[in-house]
Amino acid sequence: MMEAEEKENCLFPDTEKILEKTEELTAMICRSDSYQRYIRHLDALKAQPDVYRELNRFRRENIELQMADDSEEYYEKTEELQLRFKNVLMEPVVMDYLASEQKICRIMRDIYDKMAQEVYLDLSYMDE
Repeated sequence: MMEAEEKENCLFPDTEKILEKTEELTAMICRSDSYQRYIRHLDALKAQPDVYRELNRFRRENIELQMADDSEEYYEKTEELQLRFKNVLMEPVVMDYLASEQKICRIMRDIYDKMAQEVYLDLSYMDE
């Protein structure tokens, strides 16, 4: 009995080559200065467990706010959250980490955007 992946590769012979190129791209990203900087900043942040814990608490609460269906009070609640966590957000290690994370996120977004622009999928059913 063939594994699901083997079956897929038989049905889509280009899959193996695409996955090889994906591994190459992933390796390029991981070797990039931007990613290496991100890893250094993450390590520096984790070396301060209290700061790391507080930043993660801020991020969880921020995501909860973004997902809440309360758009009228969103900006006030966001400001309140930022004020509450101002001390941790102003820590140089946190600012360095967030800046380097944002750079990696932009790189990933650009890659996804390029793929979405070039690989056509008919999504017209979403317009109905």
